[in-house]
Amino acid sequence: MNHSAHHDASHRLLYLGVAGHRFCLRLGDVERLLPLMRIQPVPEGPDYLLGLMNLRGDAVPVLDLARRLGLATTMRYTLDTPVVLAAVGNLRAGLLVDEVQGVRAVPRAALRGEALFRDGLPPVLSAVTGDDGTALLLDALRILDIDLSSLSQPLRLNDELLALSRETA
Repeated sequence: MNHSAHHDASHRLLYLGVAGHRFCLRLGDVERLLPLMRIQPVPEGPDYLLGLMNLRGDAVPVLDLARRLGLATTMRYTLDTPVVLAAVGNLRAGLLVDEVQGVRAVPRAALRGEALFRDGLPPVLSAVTGDDGTALLLDALRILDIDLSSLSQPLRLNDELLALSRETA
């Protein structure tokens, strides 16, 4: 891919609705969208790990993104539940979300508060402001980095961050 000088001018982000909040992922971290398929449960896995799906012979973990972020969810999974297949380096996982809200090119200036997020290292790179409110740009690397040999804690988002991303209907 040809990265021209102005490639930093805007970021292409995939917007997601998760448990009443708005999040986004860098489009470069998203392979594609999939329908929910048969999932093989993993005994003793963390509660956010729904199991493994068979993707052309690869066992790919499927994570409930709301639970992964420590959000209360009452989500019912159906065959219409979207799965975002995300990949960073050699890490790959399907992320279950409530809805996929589309892709937007966002100017670099709309990404704010990176310093906020260094602190307790929540899995958020920045807040993305737009006309319709704020979304949190997720750090796909930290979300996908699950260690199945130990029951890792869900990542936690603090209330301040969640207040930013709350969807106002």
